Amino acid sequence: MTAFSMLHLSDTHLSARMDHFRRNNELMLEKLKEADHDLMVHTGDITLDGIRHEDDFDFCRSFYEGLERDILFLPGNHDVGDNPRLSRPARENGSAIDGTRMDRYLAHYGEDRWVIDRERWRILGINSLLIGSGLSREAEQNAWVEEQLADLGDRHLAVFSHQPFFINEPDPLELSYWTVDPEGREGLRFLMEHPSLRVIASGHLHQQRSREYGQTGLIWCPSIAFTTRAELVPEMGGQRQVGYLEHSFEDDGSVVTKMCTHPGFENSHLDDVIRVVYPFAG
Repeated sequence: MTAFSMLHLSDTHLSARMDHFRRNNELMLEKLKEADHDLMVHTGDITLDGIRHEDDFDFCRSFYEGLERDILFLPGNHDVGDNPRLSRPARENGSAIDGTRMDRYLAHYGEDRWVIDRERWRILGINSLLIGSGLSREAEQNAWVEEQLADLGDRHLAVFSHQPFFINEPDPLELSYWTVDPEGREGLRFLMEHPSLRVIASGHLHQQRSREYGQTGLIWCPSIAFTTRAELVPEMGGQRQVGYLEHSFEDDGSVVTKMCTHPGFENSHLDDVIRVVYPFAG
């Protein structure tokens, strides 16, 4: 029996500075206005480049103002910054996460983590870019996760984040742009190994893929904005098609996921415009 439904979108990459990817997002906005899902979740990269252009946040906030429903937002690397072990700091016009970039996101969105209890489920939304960042907020988030698990009771557990925790399995501990920091992830191994964990759902990779790791479903949400070719993002077994997901959470702890698209969506590739939209990309 279906307990509740969720619409899951990710990686919208919106900005008033450029109209790249705008049409897909406008079509998605119409879908959001019509949707009757119990919950709506956005797993990050809301902005095109909010870490460098605060106006991107202003535009994104106004873009969704017409909705009569709330969206649960999480930050992506283009919203708060990348892993500092992989990226140059802001003073060098790099993309590394820092306290200033975090504060900017919080000023616009109020929170970077949340918890929802619905039927027999507890859903945690976490800031994956904090993992391994060394920021004080990372330890605060880990402690907060422990608190959410302490009174979980007999609920099933789902975790939403921008980055996947791992591609296929959590070992070896190899640092990669494609997942959370593996050293920082060790501080959340208690979460990954929790017996009630049924889902880790994420965005970031601009591909749709659903696989199982033990009893946990690893679900990747595609991007609304664009996809990539294998030369830019390696082959990981996902479907390279823009779109969004619909999840049906079941009372027995299972989740049924449907990949959705729109006949008007343009399946554009970042490879073709990366030097225009991300001139500082390495």
